[in-house]
Amino acid sequence: MMKMNSISFAITVAIGSMPFTAFAQDDDNIEAVEKEIEVIQVTGSRIARTDMEGVDPVVVLSADDIAAQGHANVFDALNSLAQNTGQFVGEENSNNFNANAQAINLRGFGSGYTLTLINGRRIPVLPKPSSGLGGNVVNLAMIPTEAVKRVEILSGGASAIYGSDAVAGVVNVILKDDLDYTKATVRFGDTKDGGGQSKKFTFSTGGQLDKLSYTAVVEVDQRDPIYGSDRDWFDEPTDGPNVENHALPQAMSYWGRYEPNAWMLKDLSGRCEELGYESVQPGWLSDDSHGDPDPYLCGDNVYNTYTIRNSRDNVSAFVNLDYELDDGRLFATLIGTQSSADAGVGRYSYGVDYDVRTDINDSSTHQASRHAYRTFRNFEVPTSNQEYDETALIGIFGIEGLIADDYDYSVTFTASQYDYEDSIVRFDDQKMMSLLFGEKGVDWDQPWDGSRWVVVNESQLNDNFEPDSGIDFFGKLTPDMFNDATHESVGEGDSYLYSLVFDLTGTLVEMPAGDLQFAFVTEYTKEGYKFDTDEKTINGEVYGWSGISGDGERDRYAVAVELAVPLADYDSGIGFLEAKLAGRYDYYDDESGVGGAFTYQTGLSWRPIDEILVRGSYATSFRAPDMNYMYAGESSSFVSTTDYLTCAQNENLTIGQGWGDCSNDYGTGSIRQYSQGDLSLEEETGDSINIGFVVDITDDWSVTADYYEISLEKKIGSIGAGTVLRYEAECTLGFDQYGNTIDPNSAKCQEMVGRVTRGGKNGGVVSTVTSPFNTGMREQKGMDLSSSFNYEFERFGSIFFNLNYTHIFETNEKYLPEDEVEDIRDAQWNSEFRTHTTGTLGWYNDYLTLSLFANRLGSSPVATSDDPNERYDAWTRYNLNANYQITDSFSLTASVVNLFDEKPPQHESEEWWPFADISKYNAVGMEYFVTASYTFY
Repeated sequence: MMKMNSISFAITVAIGSMPFTAFAQDDDNIEAVEKEIEVIQVTGSRIARTDMEGVDPVVVLSADDIAAQGHANVFDALNSLAQNTGQFVGEENSNNFNANAQAINLRGFGSGYTLTLINGRRIPVLPKPSSGLGGNVVNLAMIPTEAVKRVEILSGGASAIYGSDAVAGVVNVILKDDLDYTKATVRFGDTKDGGGQSKKFTFSTGGQLDKLSYTAVVEVDQRDPIYGSDRDWFDEPTDGPNVENHALPQAMSYWGRYEPNAWMLKDLSGRCEELGYESVQPGWLSDDSHGDPDPYLCGDNVYNTYTIRNSRDNVSAFVNLDYELDDGRLFATLIGTQSSADAGVGRYSYGVDYDVRTDINDSSTHQASRHAYRTFRNFEVPTSNQEYDETALIGIFGIEGLIADDYDYSVTFTASQYDYEDSIVRFDDQKMMSLLFGEKGVDWDQPWDGSRWVVVNESQLNDNFEPDSGIDFFGKLTPDMFNDATHESVGEGDSYLYSLVFDLTGTLVEMPAGDLQFAFVTEYTKEGYKFDTDEKTINGEVYGWSGISGDGERDRYAVAVELAVPLADYDSGIGFLEAKLAGRYDYYDDESGVGGAFTYQTGLSWRPIDEILVRGSYATSFRAPDMNYMYAGESSSFVSTTDYLTCAQNENLTIGQGWGDCSNDYGTGSIRQYSQGDLSLEEETGDSINIGFVVDITDDWSVTADYYEISLEKKIGSIGAGTVLRYEAECTLGFDQYGNTIDPNSAKCQEMVGRVTRGGKNGGVVSTVTSPFNTGMREQKGMDLSSSFNYEFERFGSIFFNLNYTHIFETNEKYLPEDEVEDIRDAQWNSEFRTHTTGTLGWYNDYLTLSLFANRLGSSPVATSDDPNERYDAWTRYNLNANYQITDSFSLTASVVNLFDEKPPQHESEEWWPFADISKYNAVGMEYFVTASYTFY
């Protein structure tokens, strides 16, 4: 069951060091033990306290909750949190820029704006950043599920306690430390529609040897991929809503270029069937794009090579050790995870534009311009999915004890390392052209700098100007033909984090209303990352694939103070009133412009009676730029956007005329977008407000409500190619699309025009340069509601019910300096859910537990619809879980995830595969698990 409360069941220092024999002593000692058990520590504060609820709203998700809700791992559980309204583009869209990662996105601010901890300590980020010039995230897939005792989630700013990144919230994964048994567990899983079969084995043990207590877990988790062909609702083009696109996608096509129109389809109908393709005349082909009287291209079903969920093989080990001292303890936590995965990212393909000449050095001998394109099946080329190999190691070592019998101290050292590699085989562009056309400089050449458009001697082509000198490009192919034309693109990286933390807590002074408690913290952290893609890929020499690089490190020093100030006790007549005051200073020793940052938090909690808590807080927050934003080397990707300058010039647009129609006829085609980091970036700064209450209506029923506001200034974003080209047009013409006058000589204009490279045969856009910037802002206002109910019948077991609901009132955002602040909550392009609801209903007795979990995603915009106000209906999935304790040692569990086999919603405007947004809506369908556990006592 999920409980919206602040209790963390954390063991205090005194209990952790108390000998077991103490429990067999006199009544006074028993009473003292009970009082110490009530002292707890909560995420969001470093001060141990006796209250179950405090200033900061914290959701606690126990290991039993994760199991009862039917979640297969930590990521699935956190992804189902009501506060997780945003989305993260992860393994369902992994490629050369998106890593095979699992991360959450609290409040929709972005995955990097949620701080993820293990046992309250920072851990290394994934070395490969998300989305190219994007941020580094913590990969939840590397946390072994069986090692988790509970997860605490604080959904609000907490930089005054934890420093950078704690903007939208904190996720603190607490690992098991108190096992006194040995257990073996086997789980088997499968999906209703096929693919995705999984097997997991875990072995956990724990006990005590004199003064040493230990807990150890080994977990082996294997999962098969799910391909597009495994789901009959998007395995064929006819599953799409647009009838014009029901023809098979193009697998092979041949085009005339600028004869007279840019794209003129030539007929391949006599070549398709003999290769196992189908002759297709696509519905989107216009009459003025016919290069032959009745042209056909070759179509094939290419969807079977894409994975909607990747394979994954994880092996994890976890050990926790506690050694009792006379006045404290030594502790160590070790975690190691090795993961390998495989992602289907689509077929090989290759396409090339070329001019046909009788002499490549004489433009007057021009004969024709052509484009040849083909995708390749597994039996035709040396195939390769994208493969991943990852290893994470984390060690947490420390000592806790007492100073002067009054103050608790701890010294903790954390050392962690993350190693990453991905690889894929694709075509070396130059070698492929030589395979098609012959010797460069003799048979073909590239006369236009920065352009792939080539010139080819007519003698190297057949009578129809098709490539066939080295291989028949439109004929039968075998893998050995390409042995000299392929290249393995490899990305390798590592990240590390070392930290040393000293904590001191205790009573500072006695006050009339109680003890003034304090926490004092000093911290030193060193972190770094490095990611390299091979030189050919970085330089753009691999067709259809590109890579990223970066290398940097930084040191951080921090000092923080937190106070819990009792202002009134229950005898005061107004109830118990307590203030929370916290301040923290972080200093970054690196090459950025961050330097130092001070954050603070103030809060009040008031209990007029025991059953009611009213709370409110204000906190400032900051986020140092991700290291990749600062240290990213020159990387590249391929994008398609609009050439605004050519549009305005060709259409003779003048000031006051809009540019809205430019995107229809002036696409750039595929151009290269270069990007790199910026060391001048500053920290993002923000604040958060929380006002709420907790009411215990009965001993079995509680209700919680919290209103929140989170804002962030100087938010880092990236200027994309489309924005750069718009700026280029404005600065060249001297006016923008809204009729405003622009100074072409301004520093901004000089920079933006210099970011665009034009060239090639027709003087079009060849490449742009993008970079991160510090000018955005984001603010969100909303409310979290929860209710928890548990009732025990005299003879018929117990029932429980939990409901959690998040509602976004406003999301205000500004992206560029010239933009107005806009409420984007209902904007068509905003993928964030404005409501998210979860609920669990269950019944249990001594032997049997039954639970039903519901996860409802509120309505969301249809991004592809012509109607900007059209929305998908709310989407709900149910998980059913049953656990039967057959004997004291043996239990069986059955779980059905997505009980009613809900499919992602589809709309008639979703024209292209997979005909739904599978980043927002899970496309797996019904999945079931059977688990057997045996415990040795």
